[in-house]
Amino acid sequence: MEATRLLTIMRRWWWLLLLGIALGGGASYAVSKAMTPVYRATTTLLINQTQTPGVIAYNDILTSERLTKTYSELVTKRPVLEEVISGVGDPKDSETLRDMVSVGVIRDTQLLRLSVESDDPIQAAILANATAQAFIGQNDTNDLSRPGSVSVVETATVPTSPVKPQVAFNVALGLLAGLLVAAGLVLLMDYLDDTVKSEQDVERVAGLTILGMVARFGRRRSRQPVSGYGSRSPAAEAYRAIRTSVQFATMDRMGQVLLVTSPNAGDGKSTTAANLAVTMASAGKRVVLVDGDLRKPSLHKIFNLENRVGLTSALLSGNGARSYIQPSGFDNLSVLASGPLPPNPSELLSSPRMRDLVDVLRREADAVVMDSPPALLVTDATLLAALADGTILVAEAGHTRSAALRQAVDGLTRATDRLLGVVLNKTGRRGAPAYHHYYHYHADDTGRKRKPSRARAPRSTQEPAGANERVA
Repeated sequence: MEATRLLTIMRRWWWLLLLGIALGGGASYAVSKAMTPVYRATTTLLINQTQTPGVIAYNDILTSERLTKTYSELVTKRPVLEEVISGVGDPKDSETLRDMVSVGVIRDTQLLRLSVESDDPIQAAILANATAQAFIGQNDTNDLSRPGSVSVVETATVPTSPVKPQVAFNVALGLLAGLLVAAGLVLLMDYLDDTVKSEQDVERVAGLTILGMVARFGRRRSRQPVSGYGSRSPAAEAYRAIRTSVQFATMDRMGQVLLVTSPNAGDGKSTTAANLAVTMASAGKRVVLVDGDLRKPSLHKIFNLENRVGLTSALLSGNGARSYIQPSGFDNLSVLASGPLPPNPSELLSSPRMRDLVDVLRREADAVVMDSPPALLVTDATLLAALADGTILVAEAGHTRSAALRQAVDGLTRATDRLLGVVLNKTGRRGAPAYHHYYHYHADDTGRKRKPSRARAPRSTQEPAGANERVA
């Protein structure tokens, strides 16, 4: 997996990674605190064997080291443990005591380390010393090490702190385990997620270029387009970048008719159409925005217009669209609302009158931007795409599935060969760095140089159309 792709995934699911770390560490801490503390008391024994009393030879040392390994096994045998139980008076049986006792050889020495673990620190010390004395007694009685000896080098003392559980270690292990589990879950979800989330996804799935990416912006009080004149918000700059991409794609032909659609409802096509029309008008073009969605229109809501008459009125009356076009409140931009919803939208949009109306608007305006229903739900978008000079497809990042985008492209391609590209909408705020506030000198819509500014534009020209996540 590419490093940039992995970084994008981490940025998107950072909260899940933190949640996994928090849950792993918290669970480890809670379990560690709930566990009964275990204390360990240790006594050290010396195993010594000499062939000649008072003289220690090199062979004696080698023999003692080998004997030490043998004695480490003998300490935990049943006769020694039963003597400990009998002498101390502990009610535990020998098997239970064997589980509590551990013996280890200190490497390259003649020393045995005898340890006893218990939830009672005093009992641990008593059992450790008693086991050592019982083994020494057994050794002397059975005369196992003649002419050698077993002696206590260091007696066990009462431990002051438990050896189990190791809270800090367990918490660290829990944090790591939580991170690994969360990372595995994130990678699994990303593997199973077939939505388009980046420019590379769009090019791979649809074979189209990205016209622009618009970061998700929240719902505001005003319903005016976010790309209103003078607005320098990141989203407004993104729509201006889309306008520039469209101009390059169409070679800035006069009277161009652009269709804006999307695979599914809620991808943000109406918001994109409205803001694209505003940015084109702000550049000095005479623009007509047409609401071709005769099933669920929304452009009249964005511009706060009446919808009693509109496109359907012009098609049914045959009087042309001029008398039904309304001013938008923005210079150079007019809006032809949908009008009353008809029972047969597809028939109206495929009629000769619709073709004639588009031709008239093409001659009277520098640009015509049409909104349409989603391409996968009904055939309206395909019918309008055949009348347009270029079609723009809007996809929602992380929501539009690859199969849906591919199917929409295939359906539109059958009606037109003028698919301009894809607008990737509602990306993460970090996902579109090119559209953040400018930090260098840049030109405004009049061509004058402007210094970077973070001052907010008037609310009537800056607020978005009910947020790009709410308008279809």
